[in-house]
This record gives sequence, C-alpha cells and structure tokens, in this order.
Amino acid sequence: MSANSVRFKQELRTSRKRVLRYWISRLFGSRLQKSQLMYFVDVGGHRYKRVVLRDSWLAQQIETNLERFGESDLFPRLVTTYEHEVWVEFVEGEGIGQVDEVVVRGVADFYAGVYSRAPRQVALRSTPFASRLHRDLRFLGEVGVLDAEKAERLLGVAKRIAPEQVWIGFDYTDPVLKNFVVARDTGRICAVDVESLESDQLLGFGLGKAFARWLAPQREVFLDQLLASGTPDLRANLPFAELSFLAFWSKQGFLEHKWRYVDASHFDRFLKD
Repeated sequence: MSANSVRFKQELRTSRKRVLRYWISRLFGSRLQKSQLMYFVDVGGHRYKRVVLRDSWLAQQIETNLERFGESDLFPRLVTTYEHEVWVEFVEGEGIGQVDEVVVRGVADFYAGVYSRAPRQVALRSTPFASRLHRDLRFLGEVGVLDAEKAERLLGVAKRIAPEQVWIGFDYTDPVLKNFVVARDTGRICAVDVESLESDQLLGFGLGKAFARWLAPQREVFLDQLLASGTPDLRANLPFAELSFLAFWSKQGFLEHKWRYVDASHFDRFLKD
C-alpha cells in the first residue's frame, strides 16, 4: 500500500451542542468554558485521538508532560504536536463502571506511577499554593457562594492546616471515572484525558476531585495502596491539598455556571473542630 492511498476518516467527538454553546457564549455571554475540540481519526486501520486547542503553548505543555512519561502505560502515547494540536494513540479498553476494590487499587497504582515521577519537597512559602487558596476563598466570599462568616473561618482554617513543607510534581487533576480506561493490552488503568496531566502541581490536588466525586468511601484502601508503593507520604499535606482543590473547583463551577458543583456545604467538613 502506498502512503498516498491511506485513507483518513475523522469523527468529531465534542458534541455539536457544546460547540454551539461555546460560540453563543463568546458572542453574548460571560461564563468560562473550554474551547478545545476533540476528534477520533482512523488512519489506515489505526485510531488516534486528535485534540485541537486554542493555544500552541498548551499543546507544547501537553507534549512536554507526556514525553516525561515516555513509553509508560499510564497515558496514551504521543504521536505528534502541530501548532495548537496534539495527536495521541487511541487506547483500546473498557471504561470503568462499578467502583470496587479492584478499581480503587488500580487507580492507586496509576497515581503511584504519576507521583513517583520526580516529586520534590519544598517550603510552602516558596510556592504559589497558599496564596491561590486564599484568593479562591476570598472570591467565593465576595460573590456569595460562601457567606462572610464561613469565608472568614475557612481563611483561618487554611492558615492553620498549611504545612511548612509540601510535595510538588506531576499530578493528574481530572480523575473522574470517564477519564480512565482499563487498557485491553495491559489490563492496567490508563488516563485518557491528556490535558489533565500537570507538572509542578501540589501533590494531592487531583485526589481532591476523586475524593469529592467518587473515591471517598474507599479513601483508606486507596491511600494504603498508594503509600505501599513507595510514593511520598501525602497524608500530612492532604487536608491543605483537598481544601485547595475544593475552593478552586467551586470557583470554576461558579464561573462556568456549573451550579451542581457550587455548594457551600461541601466546605463544612473543614469547619468541624
């Protein structure tokens, strides 16, 4: 087969309704929303995922982060980047349905692979994380998501639970179940949303979303499995990382008009003595 006879077949995977909402919002609205598009592309019998971003810098960051993981089976293999596009291999496998102990341990092994890639411990004061948390809590108080008293109390909690030292490194920041696949060739869990692999992140920040969305009932099983793998011991940092995530998530939910995620009661557990 000659190269020029290979057929390309492309399917838009971002819903057309979402694309329409984006453009209407750009013209008339003010809410934040992602502008990227995602396609599946079949090329000569092989399938790839094509992510079209609005910024070449974002594509370069994704490329750099994926290259740090090389041929690992934690993420789809990088194919190419071009200007503001990223192409990765399509991961054949099964999505996660029911959450059981096998799934929880598999996700823990996934995070162990991510967190063990060049983590470093640094002084919190040398990072932007404390100021980001304070900024997000102040915003939530200003716009009324938190009442004035609760916002003030949470600012006090943020100072009290802030550790002197934190672990930073690679984190996967969008661990919702639909972003994981049990790969057919390895049987291991692979994260397919490559945009959510972030460097120089507060370790445990991504776990905050998993605990908030689906992992809380199996929290101790997950943490025991994670720490048994030899990753940094994050238990002392987790309250600060989880509050940081929750404040950020609530702020983004408010600005994106995702009202189901905007609930002041989510913060109550941080206010219990």
